[in-house]
Amino acid sequence: MSKNIRITAVIAVVAVIGAIAGVYALSAHKASREANVAPIEGSISQTELDRATASLRSVVEAARGTFDFHAQPTYGHYGNFGLIKYVNEVKGVGMVDEMSVTFTGKTSNDNAEVDSKTGQVVSFHHVADYTGDTKTYAQLEEMVRTFLDKVYPDFVQVESTLTSENNSKTGRPEGSNIFFTWNDMNYEKQLPEDIEAERAPFIQVGITSTGHIFSYNNTIDLYRNALKEFNLTQ
Repeated sequence: MSKNIRITAVIAVVAVIGAIAGVYALSAHKASREANVAPIEGSISQTELDRATASLRSVVEAARGTFDFHAQPTYGHYGNFGLIKYVNEVKGVGMVDEMSVTFTGKTSNDNAEVDSKTGQVVSFHHVADYTGDTKTYAQLEEMVRTFLDKVYPDFVQVESTLTSENNSKTGRPEGSNIFFTWNDMNYEKQLPEDIEAERAPFIQVGITSTGHIFSYNNTIDLYRNALKEFNLTQ
């Protein structure tokens, strides 16, 4: 009888140790994640949600798309924005707050991000539409520039500071996608040596060969505002 009691006690102690180890492992994993980014916790105010939704609706409609996005109630992380200070070769610490209002749509291909601080749309993507007649390259570029005039009027002023990338074209069975891209290649020259950008700030518009805009990315102001807000210039 006493032998059985001892065995039961040992099993109980092992179970407790295992549970503690499991909690520690989860805590360590969470701490590692939090150490590598600059998360903002808490719910987004209704005012911010309303402003972000209105901004996104305006951009989607300018792209002649159907608005069917739903905002998430808490802040999210940006897909193409981040300033990192590396502690060692593998570990980095996020230097700016990521306060994205993120949106989801009907499918996994429908998503968007809006800067909660300014209400500016940082990105959106929805399912491409290949219906209609094929356009010439010049026609597609004109459509992209008209779109940018509507959603980002400052493009006219900042274009001279950006570098145009060879516009990529991807073929698909149902049609082709063309991406017009402009990169800010001078941005990192303004950063301290120990801080790096996850990606160069850029503007990109994805458009089908039939003239339907299905994606938009713009991190130019997001990065430039971060320089001032967090005093990250050299």
